[in-house]
Amino acid sequence: MKKYINLLPKEAQNEIRYERLSSRLLNMSLWIVISLVVMIVLMMATRIYLKSESSRVSDLIIFQKELVSQEENQALKKELTEFNTHLSNLIQFEESHAYWSEVLIELARITPSGIAIDALTATRDDKKMTIIGFAQTRDSVLQFRKNLLDSDFFEDVNFPLSNLIKPTDVAFRYTFFVDQDELLKERISDSSIRLEPEEEIIQIEDQEN
Repeated sequence: MKKYINLLPKEAQNEIRYERLSSRLLNMSLWIVISLVVMIVLMMATRIYLKSESSRVSDLIIFQKELVSQEENQALKKELTEFNTHLSNLIQFEESHAYWSEVLIELARITPSGIAIDALTATRDDKKMTIIGFAQTRDSVLQFRKNLLDSDFFEDVNFPLSNLIKPTDVAFRYTFFVDQDELLKERISDSSIRLEPEEEIIQIEDQEN
């Protein structure tokens, strides 16, 4: 094994040693600085990416909320539409029921004794009514006609001559129409009568206040 003898003086040897150490420290410092720069760049890039993703996620959440809100609104509108349709049908049914109930009550009131009604048909559109029945006498048939003509509820009474052929055991047939204007007046009058107690209560409450 060869041995090398350093013939340089101690001071020169120390200087060389310091230079090598300084070079190593400089290289190490450069690597540290470069590493720090790379880390900072990576951190900044990561931060920018996360911020971008956060913004995208926020926009997505807002969009989803708006979408859900629109779907809920559409569902609510559909429910309201169905409810309004159902309510309208109920109101029409109630009005129709009340309408024909009053007509039947009036018809029962003016029907003379000795008359039996076998069939009654009515059409909603033109308010046409047809009655087929049996009367004990011709006078009952004529009285029924008179009552129909005198009633404010009915008009355009059709009285076939076939109703007068037999003096007794008469099979008769009448066709007439409901006077809608008169019936409407009656319904308005009934409504105002029903409202009078409520108006009295309101007046009493106002006096107390």
